[in-house]
Amino acid sequence: MGIGGGRSRIRQDYTHSRPRGHRTLTDHLELTIAVQPQAVEAAADLLRRHAPAGVSIEPPFQALDEDGNVAFDSASPIQLRVWLPAGAPDRSLDALRRDLAEFGDGVVQPLRVRIVQDDSWANNWKEHFHVIRIGRRIVLRPSWRTYDAQPDDIVVEIDPGQAFGTGQHATTRLCLEQIEQRLRPGDTVLDIGSGSGILSTTAALLGAAQVDAIDIDPAAVRSTRENAERNGVGALVHIAQGSLGNGWPFLEAAARRYDLVLANLSGRIVRELAQPLVASLATAGVALVSGIIDEQETACAEALVAAGGRVGERYAEDEWLLLAVTRR
Repeated sequence: MGIGGGRSRIRQDYTHSRPRGHRTLTDHLELTIAVQPQAVEAAADLLRRHAPAGVSIEPPFQALDEDGNVAFDSASPIQLRVWLPAGAPDRSLDALRRDLAEFGDGVVQPLRVRIVQDDSWANNWKEHFHVIRIGRRIVLRPSWRTYDAQPDDIVVEIDPGQAFGTGQHATTRLCLEQIEQRLRPGDTVLDIGSGSGILSTTAALLGAAQVDAIDIDPAAVRSTRENAERNGVGALVHIAQGSLGNGWPFLEAAARRYDLVLANLSGRIVRELAQPLVASLATAGVALVSGIIDEQETACAEALVAAGGRVGERYAEDEWLLLAVTRR
């Protein structure tokens, strides 16, 4: 099914969603699409260009398993939501529709639009995030939920704000599983594109001596800092706005080498940053490179090898991959 509905359909949705005779200055448009898993990364990037305040990624849940963990239905579409001021012009929504249509039939379902009152939209997405266990010891607890920790648990309290990273997405889970297995106490860690700070904070809680975190998005910088402080590791996690290469934000030289490099990015960005990413590895260090889907694997691996890396183990969940990369 293609991207259906025209301007008249959007106006009809507004009418049905708004109390008659009432409109506040804090009304917002909630835009929702359902996306096939392989297109989530690209669709979220597209939505961020139209709604820079952030994207809510809501994977479908199955019932709790017998251990009380949330299970994910990997075969169903994933809901993406963004919010715009209620006065957004029709042409903005038309442009978004045209961009979404480029994904093709069946990949992205029709855009749904409704008015939400006041600022309640800002917290609506929280109902989709639950306490989840990843790996053997890591427990992710959204800051608005409770959990009775077990003696060996590493509980990471997380509030993503407007940044990516709650543990709901396959790439985040793949990274966390490998951090738990590979990080050694005293390691130095670099987190490229830190998002909510979920990987940085977890690495610090697992015993990293220092975590340098970078992200080009100021909202992500704030979220990383706040979540590190929330978990008592603010002194270990150093966060700054920037990137690898010419965008390096710290006073130290960009050539510093790390024991563990976390790069939960996208296939395109992995290829663009392959050279400085591999260069940031210590002699015996490893980079956990994720955010890659099946069809991007060959191009990403070739870029990493050309940059002096060696692609070792490969881990997969659904169509998402994590590559373990070392220096040659």
